[in-house]
Amino acid sequence: MEAKVFRPESQGSAAVLGPLESAVMNAVWAIGAPATVGEVANWLERAGQRIHYSSAKTTLNTLTEKGYLTKSPIGKANAFAAAVSSSEFEERVVDGVLTGLMRNYRSPLIASLAQTLANDPESLSEFERLLAEQRARGAL
Repeated sequence: MEAKVFRPESQGSAAVLGPLESAVMNAVWAIGAPATVGEVANWLERAGQRIHYSSAKTTLNTLTEKGYLTKSPIGKANAFAAAVSSSEFEERVVDGVLTGLMRNYRSPLIASLAQTLANDPESLSEFERLLAEQRARGAL
């Protein structure tokens, strides 16, 4: 489950998923339990996003093929569940993006991070705290 595309101008899961995939993934996370195609489509409609049943089904199957969802039979239907929580998804996205940036753009990444943190004392303090925790655990 590795994001192949990162759209920094997009918000949330849409930064790595398409808009419809993002909406469907967010619906599955919000439902919080295995859900059928109809349940996902109904949830999206209640949230103000109309989606055809066939589009929901195709998108759920695509997300399953990409490893973001799991699928299990329930009678004649299938139930879809998130393979990872939204926070685990976010961590994997960040890890993938930063790993790629470190591999290909190490110096500009570090310089940009230093500049960004220098302009945001609260984030700098949080970063220093997390770095100290890593050092204490012997991870660095």
